[in-house]
Amino acid sequence: MPIEIPYAVECLAETAFHDLDYKVMKHAFDLYNSMGNLWDEDDYRTRLHERCNQHGIKTHQEVPVRVSFADFSKTYFIDLLAEGSVYELKTTPQIAKQHQSQTLNYLFLTHTHHGKIINFRPDSLQWEFTSTQLTRERRAKFFVDTENWQADGGFPIQLPDIVSELLNEWGTFLDLYLYKEAMLHFLNLPADNTRKRFCPATDGTLFHFTSLNRKKSVYQKNLNKYLQASTCHKIEWINFDRNQIELHTLSKK
Repeated sequence: MPIEIPYAVECLAETAFHDLDYKVMKHAFDLYNSMGNLWDEDDYRTRLHERCNQHGIKTHQEVPVRVSFADFSKTYFIDLLAEGSVYELKTTPQIAKQHQSQTLNYLFLTHTHHGKIINFRPDSLQWEFTSTQLTRERRAKFFVDTENWQADGGFPIQLPDIVSELLNEWGTFLDLYLYKEAMLHFLNLPADNTRKRFCPATDGTLFHFTSLNRKKSVYQKNLNKYLQASTCHKIEWINFDRNQIELHTLSKK
């Protein structure tokens, strides 16, 4: 199975989710008021998990979600599944954009539409809803644009083929680093390159992955400037723009 979760997950309608969330947040407020804001994330998660279960809300904590294709796999861990709904708990100064992106990725992986981030660190309890209307069917539709790609890299795979195969298995809109890590795996490139902005290959080629949906022409101009000033001779640029994936080969003049 391309995506494996050990527990059943139900996609709740918005009204049903808010009914559930009202009960979960009551316990979150009680915890915050009794414990304060100086504990670690796992302390709040464990206590909230215990309280919800004690009051009839079926929850699981640190839920593994295994995403796989061929001999590649990656496991994410959802902080809390409450009646099958995603809750991410934080102990940070503020809820940040990356927290929203993380939670949204978990909604896509679980094929659900509503989740929540709860932050226990600020001077008052902080929370944000995360929602999507994207269904698995809509995420399964994609187009791989190879108009500006040159198929002469000498790599062990054809990039358009592996992109299409991954998207057929997982769908679009997932975490960019998931696609990036999988593609580097099948290109036989080191996994520690996943967090690098430019991933070096052995023939003077750099791989670059983005998820831009605007100002792409300006970005490409800067990529070309980078290439001309570097010692490499080519950049393979893969951009994930929602349901359209664009492959570009930029060559040094």
